[in-house]
Amino acid sequence: MPEDLLLELETAPPPAGSLENIEDLVRVVRRELGWVVKGIQGSAVTFEKAWRRIVMEVARGQTTEMHAARPRLLSAFEKRLSRLRETHALAAWLHKPGEADVPSPDVLLPEIAGMERLKAGVLDRWQTADDLEELAARDYPLTTADLDRLGPHRRPAASYYADESRPNGIGMERSNLRGRRN
Repeated sequence: MPEDLLLELETAPPPAGSLENIEDLVRVVRRELGWVVKGIQGSAVTFEKAWRRIVMEVARGQTTEMHAARPRLLSAFEKRLSRLRETHALAAWLHKPGEADVPSPDVLLPEIAGMERLKAGVLDRWQTADDLEELAARDYPLTTADLDRLGPHRRPAASYYADESRPNGIGMERSNLRGRRN
């Protein structure tokens, strides 16, 4: 072998030093990802509480103001849901069973599911101020005592009887309902 080639091989930087640096970086990333996972837990509850506050504000007559805040709420929601999904994917990639640096990515699945339920049940349905009022009425927290007090004095709207999607035949037209009683 020519001397130049041997000299070149002997003076090449050792890969061990580079590998140690990479291993250190991976340890730092794993530790910080663990902090992110812990910090992002509770996201679904946070947004559910925000929705309950919106419901209460609508009940106080603040529908216009709450509807005006919808774009900012949606933006914050989408960012958080995206961060949850990205964090879950990264945690799944870096998680090693038995090591405590990165919690199991499965701890984020209930958060993601809760956020997706809120999105489907509220945010996707809320397009207009009228939608907001309907959703707020649906989710307004009435106690059992409130319902007992209101129940005997209120009849459901006619649309309730016309809704064919109700289970157990409740959604029959009023005329059909009257005919069945006789």
